[in-house]
Amino acid sequence: MTIQLERSGVTTPDGVRLNVEVSGPADAPVTVLLVHGWTCSTRSWHNQVEGLPQILGPDAVRVVTYDHRGHGRSDAAPAGSTRLEQLADDLLTVLDEVVGDGPVVYAGHSMGGMTLMAAADRHPELFGPRIRAAALVSTTSGHLTEGALGLPTRFDPAAVRIAPRVLNAVGRRIDRRAGARAAEAGALAAEAGARAAEVGARAAEAGSRARAAGDLRSAARLAEVARRAGVVAARLQRPALRQVVFGKKPDPAEVDLFLQDLAVVPGASYGGFFETMLEHDRGDALKVLEQLPVEIMHGTRDRLLPARHANRMAAQLPSARLWIYPGAGHMLMQERPRDVTHRVASLVRKASA
Repeated sequence: MTIQLERSGVTTPDGVRLNVEVSGPADAPVTVLLVHGWTCSTRSWHNQVEGLPQILGPDAVRVVTYDHRGHGRSDAAPAGSTRLEQLADDLLTVLDEVVGDGPVVYAGHSMGGMTLMAAADRHPELFGPRIRAAALVSTTSGHLTEGALGLPTRFDPAAVRIAPRVLNAVGRRIDRRAGARAAEAGALAAEAGARAAEVGARAAEAGSRARAAGDLRSAARLAEVARRAGVVAARLQRPALRQVVFGKKPDPAEVDLFLQDLAVVPGASYGGFFETMLEHDRGDALKVLEQLPVEIMHGTRDRLLPARHANRMAAQLPSARLWIYPGAGHMLMQERPRDVTHRVASLVRKASA
């Protein structure tokens, strides 16, 4: 089955353009809204975008994904807007401008799950009439640093104090590297342009089209080197990041996809959104979801948010179903794509009943 993806955008009240991607018919009985996590993009849900119509039928579901501000193809997040409350308001914009009034199944990964809880705090009227079911994937209701990276819980208070400073410092470093990469890319592009001009002059003088084409290919290769400069830094860190973010034996293509998304996140978004997630404490907001079908999914090898976060949410929302996946890490929808897709499909059936 070939999925026809329509890419468009929506502008928030504060002027930020969000990248939105839609597949499936506008009159489908249910819309699935897939919302990605910190430093990711719509692409992290590619398995579900492709898989849901295959399971449910191409006319049975509409799938909408969008990039958070400061992520993927969306505009950068203006100063002061890297807040979960802002992401909840952005969600409302997408619902109003793109999704419409029909039944919605919301699936949120990591920060995307926290966005749903922030929306439950700010816009509880959405739940039931519009959002009919929810999947909470590798996320938390609060206490983000509890046991993070496998550290003993006695280090949690220190982590809360130190983590924002570390992440903001990393963010500034990312921006400096991005500036250096941009300068390098500009120099490479200029060199490629100069070489192309030189090649053109030689070709005209010698009358040799074949030689010109060969040298122009060399210039094009230089331009390609410049294009790839944005992902080099992330790939240098690949072994460590794979160990932290993914579980056992991840698909290398999925790791590459994550690293490519990470490489384009501005430093201000990297540090700013992490800081707001540290402040996230919305266990009470889960009560808004009590009357909805909810699936909680988590991996046992999630080093960013250990499985205890899923257990806590299940205790706070006893009506939800809890699924724990042995060996899986934080990127559950990429590591266990079939399972996550089937769980979301089951919610679609319930929402359309």
